[in-house]
Amino acid sequence: MDFSQPYHQDTFLKFLKDNFLPNDFKISKEIINLTDLTFNPDRIQKIELLGEVLSLDLKVYEIHHESENDPRVTLSKETFRIMAKYSTKKALILFYSKNSPNYRFSLATIDLKLEDTRVAKEYSNPRRYSFFLGPAAKTHTPEQYLENKGRIKNFDDLKNRFSIEIVNKEFYNKIAEVFTNLAGGSRKIGSKSINAGSGALKLPSTNDDILRKEFTVRLIGRLVFCWFLKKKHSDSNIPLLPEEVLSVNAINENKNYYHTILEPLFFEVLNTPINEREKKYEAIPWNQIPFLNGGLFNPHIHDFYEPGLLGISKHIGNLEIPDKLLKNLFEIFETYNFTIDENTSIDVELSIDPEMLGRVFENLLAEINPETGETARKSTGSYYTPRPIVEYMVAESLKQYLLTKTGLDEKKISELLIYQDENINLNNKEKEKIVDALDKIKIIDPACGSGAFPMGMLQKILLILQKVDPNSQKWFDKKLESIGDNTLQKDLKTKFKSDNFNYIHKIGIIRDAIYGVDIQPIAVEISKLRFFLVSNCG
Repeated sequence: MDFSQPYHQDTFLKFLKDNFLPNDFKISKEIINLTDLTFNPDRIQKIELLGEVLSLDLKVYEIHHESENDPRVTLSKETFRIMAKYSTKKALILFYSKNSPNYRFSLATIDLKLEDTRVAKEYSNPRRYSFFLGPAAKTHTPEQYLENKGRIKNFDDLKNRFSIEIVNKEFYNKIAEVFTNLAGGSRKIGSKSINAGSGALKLPSTNDDILRKEFTVRLIGRLVFCWFLKKKHSDSNIPLLPEEVLSVNAINENKNYYHTILEPLFFEVLNTPINEREKKYEAIPWNQIPFLNGGLFNPHIHDFYEPGLLGISKHIGNLEIPDKLLKNLFEIFETYNFTIDENTSIDVELSIDPEMLGRVFENLLAEINPETGETARKSTGSYYTPRPIVEYMVAESLKQYLLTKTGLDEKKISELLIYQDENINLNNKEKEKIVDALDKIKIIDPACGSGAFPMGMLQKILLILQKVDPNSQKWFDKKLESIGDNTLQKDLKTKFKSDNFNYIHKIGIIRDAIYGVDIQPIAVEISKLRFFLVSNCG
């Protein structure tokens, strides 16, 4: 099966029948009438039942939706409601749209409530896990988990094929191997042992093990973030970081790549306002790259960045990063799908999302041993917090805040905090109380790390606003009153006219509600840049 080809129903059904699903998979095509639903889908335009696996109680559907850019969570929520309507607890679903040759292959599951001997249409614990496929996709992961492993044996096997944790662990291990080869030391990954000695990275006038590792953490963190920038587009639909600057091919065409491309990219372009850049960066492709108002690209004293008269580092020759190892790192990046749309508890894409910035930073930081003898992670309290724990902390914090500020019933507040309840039982006055409370909320994470809790807060507040103020009218009016920045006012009005209500909700939350500090400055910068990546996503 060639997962890089555009979606074709018969081709994919043949793959499912001959290579992937158990032998009792029966194809039985049936169009589902949308008028039979109890709600009007906002994005889904057509549904077709393609077949069923009786031994797994598993249905296979095809869903045609409006656009490849439809918000993933919105599609997931509509899908769960349809599954509940037809008492389907487990389904494999092909999501495609007419405006794109790319598509998603998803495993969707819900728990259905039983009422006596009948199945109620209420559901809980919704989950959707998706592979991104088609001409724009990297097919390493789907080939490995959907094709190379052969037919699924049971439902647990099927769930494991759609496991984001397995994908994340595989990706991190490959990054960690590059880290070791650059910074030095030894590592064991499965049955593979690596001993890189003092590492391939050479720093000026020092052989300090800690400095080498800290330099390498900063370098890899910056490059992972830059790879996400390649996935984010300007209003003109141009990638914020072009292939000519950041790719395996760019390394092939620019010898001594770190000094000739990466140092200028980090310290002269991303770190410098466009109107203050040197003349040589006014031309394509450099002039397409934005200024990032953050500190991730501020030159650290131990970045050893000292440009000479020609604008080239004085440390060429005594700060060495082999092109071969950078090429190895970029080949890993080019193997995986990257998405700037952060996963949520109900919708997970088996791609590398911005949360990986935190995993890379916090796990590599754990390997640096300062003079105290403790790991840097232990001495600074830097630990990766799993998403389910973040979800619980966020929900409980918001529930107590809203109970205090609105005086509403706890059951009504709880319904706002879960994805599956769409028909909320609130009148206009109660909705106004919720919007007003969220307009005034101030959230600070005193040890924000790479932004897990602040990002969880953004997602949960956005969910509440989508329920109580779906067209953003109440939120828009409040934010317009409080904004003194004419440019931001104009931007919000433009987005409001284009019905980009999620953007209006997000920008208000990010600008007014969420704050974070951390003992590690680079962690704060990674948090800020994660919010930059997500700000325009649906």
